[in-house]
Amino acid sequence: MPDTSLEVWTAPRSGLSQIEFHTHVVPSRSGLAEAAETWLAGQSVAIERLRTRATLVGSEGSAVVAIHGDAGVGKLRVAQWIHRCSNRSDSPLLVLDCDDLTLNNQLDRVIRMIGARSRGLSTSPPKTPGTLVLRNWERAEEASLARLFEILGCQGVELICALVLISKRSADQLRTSSVLHAQLLARAGGSVVSVPALRHRGVDIQELARQFANEAAQRYDKSIRGISPQALSKLESHDFPGNVRELQVMVEHAVLRSSGDWVTGESFWGLGDESPMPTTEASELVIRLPGSSLREIEIQALRLALKLAGGRVVRASELLGITRHALRRKLEKFGLNDLRVTNDSAPTTSA
Repeated sequence: MPDTSLEVWTAPRSGLSQIEFHTHVVPSRSGLAEAAETWLAGQSVAIERLRTRATLVGSEGSAVVAIHGDAGVGKLRVAQWIHRCSNRSDSPLLVLDCDDLTLNNQLDRVIRMIGARSRGLSTSPPKTPGTLVLRNWERAEEASLARLFEILGCQGVELICALVLISKRSADQLRTSSVLHAQLLARAGGSVVSVPALRHRGVDIQELARQFANEAAQRYDKSIRGISPQALSKLESHDFPGNVRELQVMVEHAVLRSSGDWVTGESFWGLGDESPMPTTEASELVIRLPGSSLREIEIQALRLALKLAGGRVVRASELLGITRHALRRKLEKFGLNDLRVTNDSAPTTSA
């Protein structure tokens, strides 16, 4: 497997120190799908289109690429994919951030490195980057944007270093930011990549969760066989406003909490009985039981679920979207244990 780490280095606030690059093992063109970043794994239409688009943009060798999408969707991972697909993949990938106070100094150093390379002078060490990724470029000041045009202009005929510009704002929004933003987007032309939110690739959640669980188990030396079906079902029902990053963090924390062979629903704090009921279910209960208190609504919901499940706790918990342990606690709380199936009694269906 290729090295997929993307630890972003930030220069110290005082002065300019050594620029750190990210180098990666380059997969063959036929093995790109197998070598995909974990964040880009899945079989949804949205992620298939993204991988195809990123592969095409990388192989075309555009001098400027713009990537946009919500926070946590994996824009930096897409930039890495594009770099791997380019003919500059044997050169390092350099990631800079527009919020870094030393940004202009670092861009000046890149300009000198590319200039020396274009004149045939020695550039080792350090090696000239093949792709420069600029994060949060919507916040780039005029002086920084001017340096980006200088990077493009000092390369001559050969494309030594491509620019990949990352933002949470769309291309249409960025065009109105400033004239220089609009001009850089014009240089990108059709090389604009939109990264879908996780809500548009729901069928990928289980595969992503399994891969994140395997990675976390290896990282923390945990003997985890996988994630239970009930836990995966709970994950699929979550809306993930924080996108893939939220899923990754949630799974990693669940792995750390797990003490058995499987990551169960109880390890995912914030899901199940700890989460508010979905709006649609709550609305249905309010409509069916107008004027009832919240306690009465909950009791009626428990009675109905157990009646439909024939008194079976596991099935009733699935209908309610909570764990069987949480259901048992609620039955004890409201004195409804007589509705359960036991070894020596049949379920009762009294209201």
